Amino acid sequence: MPWDSLLAGATGGAAIFIVFVVLFGQGLINSLLKLIDTRTRQIEMRNELLLRAMDGYDQQLSQTRETRYLELWALTAPLPQWPRNDGLTYGRLEKLTRELRDWYFGGGGLYLSQEARDVYGEAQTVICAALGPRGDAEVPSEVYDSIQKALSRLRRRLTADLATRREIHALEAIQKP
Repeated sequence: MPWDSLLAGATGGAAIFIVFVVLFGQGLINSLLKLIDTRTRQIEMRNELLLRAMDGYDQQLSQTRETRYLELWALTAPLPQWPRNDGLTYGRLEKLTRELRDWYFGGGGLYLSQEARDVYGEAQTVICAALGPRGDAEVPSEVYDSIQKALSRLRRRLTADLATRREIHALEAIQKP
């Protein structure tokens, strides 16, 4: 360090003060750099631990969701597209809507994605709109078709959540909107 130029014109106490400020400033800067480096490493370690924890959570959620979605999928069986369930009665629709409700409040609803929850609600709305005091009367084709389509949309949403109908690119899997 060019001490001569720093101390040129300074005498006595002023020279000592200038040297003190320069040395203290260097020490302070070095301490700050060390602190920043330490904090950066701590943040990187925390982020890595969070990513590991989230990955484990996502795997567990995915496994539980798959189990619960399989249960819901099976509940939609009374209204297949092929072959049609021609003997479907309004009484069976009442039973179906209660089974869906019991599945939802039995814990299955906790695992629905927001999109699946919306489609589930639409399906329940379509079923409930068809119900009435008809009991053992058979469900007409147009009612059957509207409910079958609502349940089909629900099953499609379940497969989309689980990505079971297509190959998923690794980057697409982690870049959820």
